Amino acid sequence: MTILICLIALGLSACRTSGSVPVRLAAHTLRAEDEWLAAAREAEFDTIVQLFPWREVEPTRGQFHWEATDQIVTGAEFHGLDLVVRLDQHPAWASKVNLALNAPPDELEDYRNFVQRVSERYRGRIRAYIIWNEPNLAIEWGGAKPDPVAFTRLLTIGYEAVKAGDPDALVVAAGLAPTNSHDNQALDDRLFLEAMYQAGASDVFDVLAAHPYSFGQSPEAPQSDSQHPAFERLAELRAIMLQHGDDHKPVWITEMGWTVDPPPEQPDIGVTPTQQAAYLVEALELVRRDWPWVELVTVWNLSQTEAGDPFGGFSLFEATGQPRPAYRAWQQAAGSVADRGVPEEQWVAHNPVSILAEDVIIHLGDTDLQPPWWPLFGGRKPSLSWTGGFYLSEPGPEDWVLLLELMQQNEIGATVEINGTRLSPDLPQQDFTRRWLTISRKVPRSILSPGYNEITITTVRLLPDTQHDEFVWDDFQVRNIRLVR
Repeated sequence: MTILICLIALGLSACRTSGSVPVRLAAHTLRAEDEWLAAAREAEFDTIVQLFPWREVEPTRGQFHWEATDQIVTGAEFHGLDLVVRLDQHPAWASKVNLALNAPPDELEDYRNFVQRVSERYRGRIRAYIIWNEPNLAIEWGGAKPDPVAFTRLLTIGYEAVKAGDPDALVVAAGLAPTNSHDNQALDDRLFLEAMYQAGASDVFDVLAAHPYSFGQSPEAPQSDSQHPAFERLAELRAIMLQHGDDHKPVWITEMGWTVDPPPEQPDIGVTPTQQAAYLVEALELVRRDWPWVELVTVWNLSQTEAGDPFGGFSLFEATGQPRPAYRAWQQAAGSVADRGVPEEQWVAHNPVSILAEDVIIHLGDTDLQPPWWPLFGGRKPSLSWTGGFYLSEPGPEDWVLLLELMQQNEIGATVEINGTRLSPDLPQQDFTRRWLTISRKVPRSILSPGYNEITITTVRLLPDTQHDEFVWDDFQVRNIRLVR
């Protein structure tokens, strides 16, 4: 979501089709943590749209950090939610552009490798991939003038990579920001889409994404003005698709919403909480009534944000965590119209239950070490603990056993907790041979819960009398954590 002042006035006419059609309902999460997946299901969403930031998955070239994305995919499955994943936000090594912007990579093959690795890992588990975000804005294109031809080359690379990794996954062309601008900072989304088609984009996407924000106007507003594109701008994008023979392809609204807390420079785009609720419902009704070619509608966003966060005004929740009227209004309007997949009560965990994959390493401590050591967790120094989530359909009557592989724990006192209960004994001491040692700990059934559970591993201070330099945190690595009966 990018807020942008629109500059050129224009009129609109929409081509409508009568009849009501089913539409899939999605929530765009900022962080797809368990509480938000549960909230999405409660509000009758059937799909989650979530960014997998390239810079977090592959912060160093060739080193992939899957712990967060693995958990998101498993959580969506547990809650019976389809997953649509957006792939952008370059890592520092892939572009010279500052991380404050979203920039295409200097080398397109780097993006190809990332996209293919993601789609291979989650083959059959992710419904669709969105290639980039709002490339018609300079702030989403490395600060450079938006370039539809260059974006089409990136889309082509993304399409080929997804299909190589998961031929059945859908490729979604990035949602364009609604704007009337035509300058170095932004390019009118209609002009951008037309230029994409001229560059051959029709062959490299299955679905067109759209972001029909209407900047404070009702979705039934008849036309745009110089500052505010109307919601029905989407019909104009559809007309361009038809002109290029893409009437067989659907449109997915991958972001839409209204803010109750507008930025100071755009006070006129703000709405009241009551209007936010009403406009979301009106938009859904309009799509169901008039636009059968729209197969998915996504509300931006379903998350709790910090006070002052520019995304917070669009959320269905207050910064306090309380639902806004829009949440309940959407829940009522949505009904139970969508195929919800496998609900959690029918979800069956594998035995063993994978908590951390064998190819995912968590390095705790405060020392940067050479391979086979992994970078410190989350890039933090020191990295003192790691918390991961896992799901159980039902813990059952028997106790479980936790297995994990550990490298070079040297001090007494490093702990493993499940749902806040410390397992006994603590992690054992090892030698300095950099070997992986498998350890096991009994997990009482009584500390496990149906649904979401958490594991936390924490490092310990090295004793001063064992140090030649300073008092530091002990370094060790864990991988291949699983729970077995």
